[in-house]
Amino acid sequence: RGMEIHAKMTMFAEGCHGHLSKQLMTKFDLRKNCQPMTYAIGIKELWEIPEENHQPGLALHTVGWPMDRGTYGGSFLYHINDGPLVAAGFVTALDYKNPYLWPFKEMQRWKTHPRIAKHLDGGERLMYGARALNEGGYQSLPEVAFPGGVM
Repeated sequence: RGMEIHAKMTMFAEGCHGHLSKQLMTKFDLRKNCQPMTYAIGIKELWEIPEENHQPGLALHTVGWPMDRGTYGGSFLYHINDGPLVAAGFVTALDYKNPYLWPFKEMQRWKTHPRIAKHLDGGERLMYGARALNEGGYQSLPEVAFPGGVM
């Protein structure tokens, strides 16, 4: 039977392609006026780097390499203001054609590019993680309000 929720308004925030969200979109026809959603995987690492390499506030964004022309991929590299920390991330769209493509390995390859590697040299990776991401843009967003709740 599952859990019962009794409230005037319920907010659902379960992330990308959540089980309850899919049920709500079907029940209230929330996707009737939007394009199909597309998805990606985002991989992020947090690095502690030598103080002399830290450039607080620096933000870099890339698209393309090491992906081929037919595969969407992009990245970010942020020098975080607090301490000598760098957040590095790589996003790969999940509609890639190459069955041997490995998003994690592509990120490792991206980090070898001289323009990226110089920000991580001498540093240590402290944390890492990955998650699925909604893509597709504004035209792919479903309605977010329905009777008794929002997503």
